[in-house]
Amino acid sequence: MRDDAFRHQVWTRLEPSLRESTSIDSYLQVAADMTADVIEVVGSYSLSTSLYENPITVASSDRAAWEADQVEFDTEDGPCVEALRTGAVLTGIDLATERRWPAWAAVATLLGFSSAAGIPAEISPEQRIALNLYAPAPQAFDDETLHRATLFAEEVARTIPVAVRLFEADERASQLEQALASRSTIDQALGVLMTQNQCTPDTAFGILRRASQNRNIKLRDVAATIIERYTGHPAGDAPPFQRPIRRSSPRPAAGKQ
Repeated sequence: MRDDAFRHQVWTRLEPSLRESTSIDSYLQVAADMTADVIEVVGSYSLSTSLYENPITVASSDRAAWEADQVEFDTEDGPCVEALRTGAVLTGIDLATERRWPAWAAVATLLGFSSAAGIPAEISPEQRIALNLYAPAPQAFDDETLHRATLFAEEVARTIPVAVRLFEADERASQLEQALASRSTIDQALGVLMTQNQCTPDTAFGILRRASQNRNIKLRDVAATIIERYTGHPAGDAPPFQRPIRRSSPRPAAGKQ
């Protein structure tokens, strides 16, 4: 399969998850889970990056891959760490004879792995991810498999900035929705206080604010209590909030190959 066709196939599989996932973590988990199927090798897979210069696993297909990664991070020594730090592709790792990273190789072997690889991909000039490959079979990752894995890692890396923008937009929409609900409840409570005390909106708001401060309770919760006591019913729902429609994002442009 030509590289462009393979990249398109990967994007076709990632794009629905980009629309449907609710967080960057859940999106990257989908990517980790689909790795075996995409590169066509039975194994365990993880995605890692650096946060404040410390490597972390952001998604893994299973516990074994996660545990192998943690040994690297604890010892600051292993193919994933080097891939993240230097951008080097680490392949052809035979755990039976590997001597560069003894602690990691020993634990990975105990976890049942015989071969491994670490493939970096650039998110931005300052940030990388690494796709970490582990397989129980010796020499599981041939040149063709590693090429597919490299293309896959690059496609995942290219989607991350788009994913971050989408999830940030969703978070802002959620905050606006909550603010609208709070404002609606407060407005209803002000109406109750104005009726009871024959006062202005400013005076009613002062009463509400003092009750909130004295009881150390959120303004919205005090307002809801006032409404329920006065009417015998919970506060009415806020007007429907029209969330932004998450449209299918265009495929991120590929860099020069």
